[in-house]
Amino acid sequence: MSTAETAFAPAPSPTEAGMDDAAIRRARVDFAAVHRIIVHENMHEGTWNHFSCKVPGRPGHLLITPGQMHFSRVTASNLVEVGPDGRPVGGEGRLNVSAWAIHEPIHRARPDIMCALHIHAPYSTALASVEGWRLEERGSQNAAVFYGNCAYFGYEGIVTEAEEGEGMVEALGDKRVLFLANHGVLIVGDTIEKTMLWLYQLERACMNELLALQAGRSLRRIPVEAAQHNADMSVESGGEAGYLEGMKEVLDAEGQDYAT
Repeated sequence: MSTAETAFAPAPSPTEAGMDDAAIRRARVDFAAVHRIIVHENMHEGTWNHFSCKVPGRPGHLLITPGQMHFSRVTASNLVEVGPDGRPVGGEGRLNVSAWAIHEPIHRARPDIMCALHIHAPYSTALASVEGWRLEERGSQNAAVFYGNCAYFGYEGIVTEAEEGEGMVEALGDKRVLFLANHGVLIVGDTIEKTMLWLYQLERACMNELLALQAGRSLRRIPVEAAQHNADMSVESGGEAGYLEGMKEVLDAEGQDYAT
């Protein structure tokens, strides 16, 4: 085989290229919708926080929340595609330095995931700020979705260096949730839809736990078998009962332009 033959991968057929384009378009629309859902559920901090997902058919490429853009203005077209070198593809779009420092190591270390969402939602952030706190994974139906899948990471300041992102990777391991002390939460999943639903369920689980603790009584734990069943079902379910499509219908009814 000649040098020329080994230097370049075979060009995709028109059909394959079309399939990739359709998959990328679908990922962009769904991923943009996630940002709008976060606003709809009041889990955002305006122009703060950042999400990422892999670009279908483009190894090493990520779609990342545009830097300094309010979540209510994120669209399919203004999401920033970043190549393996850490630069926006085509030189377009403003990249959040902290986003790349956190998300690139996570996606590199976890080939099993499609999407990673980092947020400072009120209830999860509040509980992560309590000394010695750990999520009671058998405390509610939503909490049981994460049974055996929570990890914890101490506060080290605003992340700007890749080494700090690597520390988060090590702490996360093979789990789905990483609580960041005094900071927020990071959640990963193998589809955009699952990851968004899990983030919503996690915030609700934290809300449920905080409200229940205000009663001044101990939480009643659900059985281990039931918790494990919930966790297994959440992973195995492919469509998640149409959660993302249902929420996109809500956004569409409001006339939101996330798909543009």
